[in-house]
Amino acid sequence: MARRPRWARTGPAQAPDAAAEDEERRWTERLTLLSTVGPPTTLAAGLLIWYGYVATLQRFRYFGVELQLTGLANQDLLLFGLEIAYPAAVLLLVVVLACLTLHTGLGLLLRTRPRAVRWIAPAVALTGAALLVRALVGVLVRGVAEHERPGTTPLSLTVCAPLLVYGFWLARRAWEGGWRESAEAEALERRGRTLAIALAVVGLFWAANSLAAEVGVARAYDSVKRLDRLPEVVLYTKEPLADAPAETRQWDFGKKATFRYRYQNLRLLLASGGRLFLVPLTWKPTDTTARLSTFVVPYDTNIRLQLIPRPTP
Repeated sequence: MARRPRWARTGPAQAPDAAAEDEERRWTERLTLLSTVGPPTTLAAGLLIWYGYVATLQRFRYFGVELQLTGLANQDLLLFGLEIAYPAAVLLLVVVLACLTLHTGLGLLLRTRPRAVRWIAPAVALTGAALLVRALVGVLVRGVAEHERPGTTPLSLTVCAPLLVYGFWLARRAWEGGWRESAEAEALERRGRTLAIALAVVGLFWAANSLAAEVGVARAYDSVKRLDRLPEVVLYTKEPLADAPAETRQWDFGKKATFRYRYQNLRLLLASGGRLFLVPLTWKPTDTTARLSTFVVPYDTNIRLQLIPRPTP
């Protein structure tokens, strides 16, 4: 039996022109909502600044430096956020492409072998239900999200509702019966799509936040493994550095010298807010005493710097 067009099922006297007007009205409402929340460029810049903040916070906290002390501007955080955005955007696009491919394949299967889809629809819905339970456990049980693999709970939250709604969509089209054409089923599917989109957006934000934190820690660990690649600084000061490690080479030129003390084997971690954040070449993450040896030196007339270029390999 030929299936009636969509506009014929949404109302007893609704014509194609009326359906087109409804579609135009819905798009107008969406654009109005988007303009109220903010233009896409503003939202993207805000997200990049936030992700840059999270990644930079975890990166410098690895060295014992709180981000509030660095005085980084929003432009700096925006640049740090770009490092997070590229891998996350590529991964998201790959997932979207895979989902579209699967949806196309299932659409062909619906037209050729609808009985096979009757087994796929419950499997999709059950997978969504299992992920929903896992997401609720991660949200409600204290400590689960803190000790799991990064992103497990937010990704479960992102995927669960779309799978449930998609399983319902497949079931409506695979099984015969009047319920597939009913207005109640149509309304239920529409509300489910709205809820699925909302949960997916929240889960994606949460997952991206976890990704930013992990990338920040990974970049800090990479910097520790390659401290010799950071800019080498020879520091001349009028006053001695307190608690300078013995492995840092030190000289005292006497009272007659304007810059009496010289320190070598230091690496520049960050220069921001009129301060230099320096770590010794011997800094190791496994050494609990070395965690206290990140020096914050005011970059003023009381110090002088000598920068040594890194040898080209």
